[in-house]
Amino acid sequence: MSLIDFISRRDMLKLTAAAVTTVALQKSAPSFASTAQLKTPIPNRPEYAKERFLKSMNCSQAILETYAEEMGMSVENARKVASAFAGGMGMGTECGAVTGALMVIGMKHGKTKDKDSAADNATFTRVAKLVEEFKKEHKDIGCSNLLGTDMGTPEGVKKAADQGLFTSRCPQFVETAAKILDGILA
Repeated sequence: MSLIDFISRRDMLKLTAAAVTTVALQKSAPSFASTAQLKTPIPNRPEYAKERFLKSMNCSQAILETYAEEMGMSVENARKVASAFAGGMGMGTECGAVTGALMVIGMKHGKTKDKDSAADNATFTRVAKLVEEFKKEHKDIGCSNLLGTDMGTPEGVKKAADQGLFTSRCPQFVETAAKILDGILA
């Protein structure tokens, strides 16, 4: 039996996304090392992220690019890294605004050494807080559940578009994720 027989499509996409993220972060690693290159935070990041979403219609990109430069990552690399996470990774699973926010938490608090339990603790404490607060506000973190349609199918995406959910509901999810991030990043 091959490895593929043991891994679901969702798990395979998560592994692929993790690998792409790792490669992208390695390419921008020199800028992470120098805090002198870090940009100052964008004022009112939740509103900025919401506006970025409305222009790009990609929730994960809107979140990651909002925070990227102040953490030493270019906006271009942030857009590339986050592009596959929208629409619940194109399958209606975890909301792209949430996965974008999780990437930001990892950039800020993620471990850089093999054994760094303090960084793991800092990261996963914030991950749990983000998910808890997002669920408190919106009841779920699944894209399909949040929008009430199967975002893993073309029919579900069409239904969401026809009902105007991308402009009426998704901007709220992006704004909420950014508000929560602003409260837990420090």
